[in-house]
Amino acid sequence: MKPARVLVAVLSGCAALLLSLRALPGTDAQHAMPLSSFPKESIAVETRSARRHVFQAWRAETPDQREQGLMFIRSMGVDEAMIFVYEPAEYVAMWMKNTLLPLDMLFVDDRGCVINVKEHAKPGSLDTIAAGAPVAVVVELNGGTAAQRGIRIGDKVVRPEANWPRHPEMPCTVSR
Repeated sequence: MKPARVLVAVLSGCAALLLSLRALPGTDAQHAMPLSSFPKESIAVETRSARRHVFQAWRAETPDQREQGLMFIRSMGVDEAMIFVYEPAEYVAMWMKNTLLPLDMLFVDDRGCVINVKEHAKPGSLDTIAAGAPVAVVVELNGGTAAQRGIRIGDKVVRPEANWPRHPEMPCTVSR
């Protein structure tokens, strides 16, 4: 093969690779999966002050779904949320890339206990937001919801349709 043909073949291969990468789910608004393609379930946040807040949540459980999350979504209802499910629990870090609305994030361990709350995460920020411990679920709510509803560390998240957590009677403890 002549050098010119080799160069053309290599450049064509590179161009094809770049085009395929551009079309990965969630990488831009044009290729984002619609929220209707995410499974949906009811979740509840049970506060230590005996309140129960129910949300209809989109569930992101595959790598592509978790990568996209709420990117490119312009609004969310007051009783809507997104949950990111990790089985088994793992260390995770979130960011707000291509996220257009401020969010509150609840980091939840495998007992269903809220171990960290990030309020008003800034839209579009590339700063990482982490719990500092393994989590089984991250709940994203509209920014300001945690404060408005008194949701904080030590509260419990339950997913009744998933029978989760497996032992909901286990209390959440808060160290001071």
